[in-house]
Amino acid sequence: MRRILPFLVLSAALSVLSCQREEMKPPPAIKPYNAPPTTLNDLAGKPVAFSSFKGRPVMVNFWATWCVPCVAEMKDIQKLYDQRKESGLVILAVNYKEPGEVVGQFLRKHDLQFSVLLDEFGTAANDFQVFGLPTTYFIDKNNVIQYSYMGQMTREIINMGLKRIGVEAI
Repeated sequence: MRRILPFLVLSAALSVLSCQREEMKPPPAIKPYNAPPTTLNDLAGKPVAFSSFKGRPVMVNFWATWCVPCVAEMKDIQKLYDQRKESGLVILAVNYKEPGEVVGQFLRKHDLQFSVLLDEFGTAANDFQVFGLPTTYFIDKNNVIQYSYMGQMTREIINMGLKRIGVEAI
């Protein structure tokens, strides 16, 4: 047993050292491309054309109420909305294929104030080429997607996207 103890201690130490967290590296930059022409209904049934936001920076977040990482990032999106709503930044949370009643209940429960649009048939998700939820696009004032990220955003990821569309970091 005494011969095995040093080996176990060394193994445990190596395990701990190998599990140390690496610094998060940002995703590579994308080649900018035009945002697809999209019109979706808001919760009141009013159509909202994305083109109506030309001249303003826009963050489009595709999400669903059943998506755990989507729900986890909603507080950060609300904070961003609260801090930047006067600056001209438009935040559009596009719900993926859920009924308006479910989405409305979710928004009230979590006290979320930003604009939510309904992609009832997944058409906008297809146009934007969404492969997983959540996926977020940062669109500049000229309606050009400058940055996209699939997965739960961190503050660093949000700031990187904002920087690429000319919005001050949070």
